[in-house]
Amino acid sequence: MSPDIWTKRKKRSFDAAPVSRSTVIPPPGRQSESGKPAKSRTELLITGGILTAAATLTFSLLAYFRPFSSGTVQTAVNNFSGYISQLFTKPEEPVTEPGFLSQEEPTMSEETEEGSRQEQPEEISQMVRTDELGEISDMNAESVFPPQDTIYSCMLDTAMGPLLYYNQGDIRWKEYLYGGQDRVSKYGCGPVCVAMIINSFSSQGVTPVEMADWSAANGYYARQSGSYHGLIPGSLSAFGLQVESVTERTPERVSELLSSGHVLVALMGKGSLTQNGHFIIIAQLCGNGNVYIADPASYENSTKEWDLQLLMNELKRSYDSGGPLWAVSYRDGEIP
Repeated sequence: MSPDIWTKRKKRSFDAAPVSRSTVIPPPGRQSESGKPAKSRTELLITGGILTAAATLTFSLLAYFRPFSSGTVQTAVNNFSGYISQLFTKPEEPVTEPGFLSQEEPTMSEETEEGSRQEQPEEISQMVRTDELGEISDMNAESVFPPQDTIYSCMLDTAMGPLLYYNQGDIRWKEYLYGGQDRVSKYGCGPVCVAMIINSFSSQGVTPVEMADWSAANGYYARQSGSYHGLIPGSLSAFGLQVESVTERTPERVSELLSSGHVLVALMGKGSLTQNGHFIIIAQLCGNGNVYIADPASYENSTKEWDLQLLMNELKRSYDSGGPLWAVSYRDGEIP
């Protein structure tokens, strides 16, 4: 073979397998999220060492030219240590299960504030009464609901002492089913009336819900009619109060009873209210001979003065169990 032919073949073999100097195959390794190779642990350690040395030198120079307090130096060291630890620690992402929303735990201040709210006693105001004269058309056996849901919490004066007022339309029990069937807001005037008296003048604290259950359990609930008249003497006697039927239903007799420390439960009748009647409490005698009442269906009615003769005229004509008017006092008292 001539030298020229060998030279040509050698040249072609080199030309067939050209090597590009710009093509570099990187060794296998981790990739960061940005696509760049992630730093190895050795590189991170070297970087940390360099930063530590630089920080030490910087602190030395600063301490020489500007002295620091021990507190300042400690804060700086803590901050620097936190920065170094972040270099080697990958933050954990929160794990959320699909279909569930996390509920934030209350902070310490929120827990303390909530606890203080629960420990604070309920503020009970005094009912503000007026000299406005009530009219019988103002009464209604169904509760007169305010424009928004309301909790009634107020005291009113009576001949027996302060009475805690309850209302059928109170959000706490207005939808409660009396006897398991009828809403307290419409049919619960009886349990609400006796709850006011028992809670205020006996040794046991009760609510309208508890008295509605007591009434139903003891046979005083009347479906779609409210309560049997026997609820008044039956419940008040059972809770330690004196109850007597008032047969002389005149303004003079009622005034005498109020003046001697009694309150009266009156069953108002058809014509002024509804077919089934409505229980109210005649609470206190005014100086002009009128009276204040506690109407479980209307807060407004309880703030007005009422003509006694008007109330006597509107008592229910059909009654039993000593109705339609009962005088209530403490057990050791007697009706004069």
